[in-house]
Amino acid sequence: MSEELIMTEGISDNKEKMQDFKHVCLCIGMMMIIVFVSRIAASIISTLLIPYFAEMEMLTAYILESVLSFVFLYVVPIAGALIIFRPKGLCRDIYKKPVYASAAMGMFPAFYGLAIFTNLITIFIGSFFKETDLNESFNTVNELQPENLSCALVLFVQLVVIAPLFEEFWYRGIVMKALQPYGNGFAIFASALLFGLTHANLQQFFYATALGICLGYIAVTTKSIVVTTIMHAMFNSISGIMLLFMSLTPVQDYMLGNGDTSDPLVGAFLVYMFIIIMLLIVGILMAIWKLRKIRRYRVEKVWDVPASRRWGIFFTRVTVIIMLVLAADTLTFRLIPTGIYKLIAGVLG
Repeated sequence: MSEELIMTEGISDNKEKMQDFKHVCLCIGMMMIIVFVSRIAASIISTLLIPYFAEMEMLTAYILESVLSFVFLYVVPIAGALIIFRPKGLCRDIYKKPVYASAAMGMFPAFYGLAIFTNLITIFIGSFFKETDLNESFNTVNELQPENLSCALVLFVQLVVIAPLFEEFWYRGIVMKALQPYGNGFAIFASALLFGLTHANLQQFFYATALGICLGYIAVTTKSIVVTTIMHAMFNSISGIMLLFMSLTPVQDYMLGNGDTSDPLVGAFLVYMFIIIMLLIVGILMAIWKLRKIRRYRVEKVWDVPASRRWGIFFTRVTVIIMLVLAADTLTFRLIPTGIYKLIAGVLG
């Protein structure tokens, strides 16, 4: 085969790959539009149902609200993603036995420290917006904040079981697998960005994006999402256990300054907080050490198109532009769902 023919075939293959990349970007934008539209629908329906929830027993209302969130925040968007991308053999590829699993798990403290450090910086920045409407966008209080232990257990299952399983399958599975042919690094950062946007407020956006980058790197290096699912569950369990403690009356009294430190539950809470603080300190130190050696952790290059061009193509797809508009509104003032809710409420009288 002549050198000229080889070059011609190479150019043709590259053009075809570029067209495929543009198509994937359009599909990702469409998927994220479904995400935000579904979230808007969940917000409006939940608000409209508040009077009915108020008449129910607390746990029943909480479970129904959790089911509503599960359907609109997970089932609908993930079903949309599967229909759009139609991945073949996805479960076989992403749930295979991971390589370097023990080394990857050893990275957990560093990843936790990096994510929480990012969160602390965002909290600090958010403090400058306390007197503005934008302050609500920095609020990380879950809309399903539990009021008693039973409700906290429902949320614990959602955080530690449902969220890791579905979100890892979604972002480190469907999205990353669709993007990896166009660059591992690009797939990691793009999926992390989308993962952050899905969390729908500014504070969780930065935290989740940092976490998404870490989990994306683990998914690429272990060639599986088994480890990332476990690590994601570990991340969420830290907050989940905290919510369980905060739902207990003795701990609530202690936090209000009226509690008794001799109470076993308060003692357990204080021990848990000490462990988390130590984990955070060790994690931040580990993260700093790992970041100093970041060049050693570069992922394999699979496409010679410059990253700047890939990002330029990604952000100029029409569906991605629409996604960014919806994301900007969701992460800030939420004018779209508020306007739609007022319109529906006005029609219903």
